[in-house]
Amino acid sequence: MTNKIRRGFSSRFRGWRKIIFGATMLALAGVLVLDILLPQQLLQPLDYLYLVFGLFLIFFGILPLFTHKRLVRYYWERVKKHHLAVAGLFIIILLIGIAIAGPFFTTDPTKANFREKNVPPVGFSVQQSLYDTATAKFITTEIKGTWQHPLGTDDKGRDMLAMIVSGARVSLQVGLLATLIAIIIGTILGVSSAYLGGWVDNILMRFTDIMMTFPFFLLLVFIVFIYGPSLLFIILAIGLTGWTGTARLVRSDALSLRTRDYITAAKSLGASDGRIVFRHLIPNVLSPVIVITTLSIPGVILSEAALSFIGLGDPSVTSWGVILQAGQRSLDNAWWVALEPGIMLFLTVLAFNFLGDGIRDAFDPRSQL
Repeated sequence: MTNKIRRGFSSRFRGWRKIIFGATMLALAGVLVLDILLPQQLLQPLDYLYLVFGLFLIFFGILPLFTHKRLVRYYWERVKKHHLAVAGLFIIILLIGIAIAGPFFTTDPTKANFREKNVPPVGFSVQQSLYDTATAKFITTEIKGTWQHPLGTDDKGRDMLAMIVSGARVSLQVGLLATLIAIIIGTILGVSSAYLGGWVDNILMRFTDIMMTFPFFLLLVFIVFIYGPSLLFIILAIGLTGWTGTARLVRSDALSLRTRDYITAAKSLGASDGRIVFRHLIPNVLSPVIVITTLSIPGVILSEAALSFIGLGDPSVTSWGVILQAGQRSLDNAWWVALEPGIMLFLTVLAFNFLGDGIRDAFDPRSQL
C-alpha cells in the first residue's frame, strides 16, 4: 500500500513538474519578447542562458533526485567506491564555491597598480633591477610575497587571486552552459534519428557527418572571428557545434531501445512519436548522456581557454586563458602568472575526467566497483 501511494505521488509530481516547468519557460519567453520590444533591457542576453540552465538543473536534475532516492543511493554507493571520482567531485564543488563566493572576498581583477607589479606569491621572493635616475645606475632589490596578494600580482599589478577567481567563474560558466546546449541538441537529434529512421535518419546523420568533418577548434575560431569575441557568442558557438559526438552516442543506444517491448506497447496504445521520444526513449538514454556530459565539460573549458590565449576571448572578462596569455610574456621574472592558471586548468580538467570515469563505471553493470 505504501509503495502504491509513493508511485501515485511520484506520477502526480512528474505531471506538475512538467506544467510548472512549461509555465516558467513561457514566462521567460514573455520576458524575452518584452526585452525585444522595450527600449530598456530587463535582462542581459547571457542572463537568459543562466536562467534556462538553472531551470533545467532544478526541474530535471535536482527534483528527480528526491523522487528516486533509492536509485540515487544505489548509484552513489557505487560512485563512492571510485575514490578518484569522489576526489574529483570534491574539487568541482570547491571550484563552484570559489566561483560563487570568491568575488565577495577579492578585489577587482582588472584593477591595475604598477607600483605593486610582479609581486611573488607568499613564501617566495624575487630579485628585481630598477633604474635609479639619481645615481643613473640599476639597483637590485628583493621583493617578497605579502598576504595582501597571497598569489602575487602580474606585470600590471593586478591581484592574481582575484584573477584566478574570475577565471573560475568564466570557465565554469562556459563549460556548463555550452555543454548543456550541446547535450540537449545532441540528445534530441540522436534519439529522433534512431526512432524515426528512414530518410529522417539519413538526413540527420549525414548532416552530423558533415559537421564532424570540420575541425572543431578551427570552426570555433571562424565563428568567433565573424561574430566577435563575446562570452555569449563563445558559449553559443561551442554549444551549437559540439553536439555531434553526443548525437552519435545517443543514436547508437536508442537504436537498441526502439525495438523494446515497452516502445511497442506505447505505439499500440496510440502514443504519439513525440511522447515516445520524450517520455520513453530520452529518459532511458540518460545514463550515457550523464557520462558524456561530465567528460565533455573539460574539453569545452580548454576550448575557451585556448580561444582566450590566442586573443579571441571576451576582453571584458578575465579568464584563465587571458592570464596564461599575459603570463607567457613574463616567464623569466614572473613565473607564477602562467603557472597558477595552468595548475587550475589542470586540476579542473582532471577533476571532471575523474568524475566522468567514476559515473561511467557506476552506470556500467559489468563494472566490478
